Amino acid sequence: MQHFAGILLAGGRSKRMGTDKALLPLPGYNQISFLQHLTRVMLGVCEELVLVTRDVQQADTYARYVSSSVRLVVDEVPDNGPLMGIYSGLRVIEASHVFVCAIDTPLLQSSLLTFLLTQCCDDTLVIHVVDDRPQVLLALYPRVLLPLIEERLQAGRRDPRSLLDVAAIRYIPEEQLRVVDPDLRSFLNVNTPEDLYALRSMLGVSNDDMLL
Repeated sequence: MQHFAGILLAGGRSKRMGTDKALLPLPGYNQISFLQHLTRVMLGVCEELVLVTRDVQQADTYARYVSSSVRLVVDEVPDNGPLMGIYSGLRVIEASHVFVCAIDTPLLQSSLLTFLLTQCCDDTLVIHVVDDRPQVLLALYPRVLLPLIEERLQAGRRDPRSLLDVAAIRYIPEEQLRVVDPDLRSFLNVNTPEDLYALRSMLGVSNDDMLL
């Protein structure tokens, strides 16, 4: 029986948002933050959860908002992109496979996460495809990819997309995803005030008092 873990990437600096995205209240969810909502969803399915931060200060801040069962890890090399975040998380987990999610996809649906874990393919990277684009930051990574990720980092790569050329991959098409997440809410990225405005509108929450 497979043992699954989760990695939540939260080490960015939220420069485009202008404030820490992780701590923004998720509209319509009783004021819980992106961080709190995502950790709850992931803990509902994953047997262990690692929250990757950029430094100790950020880790200490986030620790006040998450369950004690969440393991906080600092990037091996700070400000070195999401591939470093995945690497830093994979190094400390015990699971054979890890669901990777970024903090800027706050509407992750538990149904999609559960579905993805049923698509596990041994040593294969399992990636959703939405709008013909592989979603590398909402994907299932086998732990055996660690040496390959390390090679990519040593070659100066910072992006998980660089793995598409060198790893065995199974792609999950959009039409299959819509069965479990009809509106593809799990893939909505919120990186800017405009994105947050659109999110609030989509959820039927007034934007009149939106402050960052």
